[in-house]
Amino acid sequence: DPQAGSRSVRIRLRARAASRAMGTPAPASPALGAPSAETWTPEFARELQEAVDRIFVVAGERLKGLRFSLTIADPSIRDCPLIGCSEGFKELCGYGMEDIVGRNCRFLVDPVPKEKVSASVRTIAREFSAAARERQGYKLPGNLREDYMPQGDMPEDYGIFLMQMNARKNGSLFRNMFYLRTLELNEKPYIIGLQTEVVGDDMTSYHEACGVLDQ
Repeated sequence: DPQAGSRSVRIRLRARAASRAMGTPAPASPALGAPSAETWTPEFARELQEAVDRIFVVAGERLKGLRFSLTIADPSIRDCPLIGCSEGFKELCGYGMEDIVGRNCRFLVDPVPKEKVSASVRTIAREFSAAARERQGYKLPGNLREDYMPQGDMPEDYGIFLMQMNARKNGSLFRNMFYLRTLELNEKPYIIGLQTEVVGDDMTSYHEACGVLDQ
């Protein structure tokens, strides 16, 4: 049941946010003032990946066996760092929790040759993060819309569907689809990102995956 999977993701994220709020704060990154990898355990990464997998198990055949991962970022912290991820993120890009927690996701883009990077996608991601920090809805400007994105006007409380060339830890490049949504946990905004590698030019399955998550 995809809806049960979505609830499971929310429950796990909410429980983790509560445990962080009640526990002893983890050491901060000197550069960002952000949580360190000690705030996110391998066990939780595994549990979160299991919850993500359950969302898509029913739609798995329609989605051609795509493997999804999930990240969570905190827009209230300067530079909107990642504070956790599911196991699948390391499978996707080679970076583990010790590499990503406390860092803005631009580390996936910075090594990519400039001519392969979409400047408009970087702008959208920044603007979306700023809106999330202020707990405001985000409306995609028409001049930044690209052909691969879902067509038609989307409600402001929906997420944004983006694609960007990224670099894995080993230096190889891949097209990363990421769907960003805001999520309120314990009266605090977070940004969750559904991600997978894009293969081919037909975006139908990727659009459908985001719709499954929205359920």
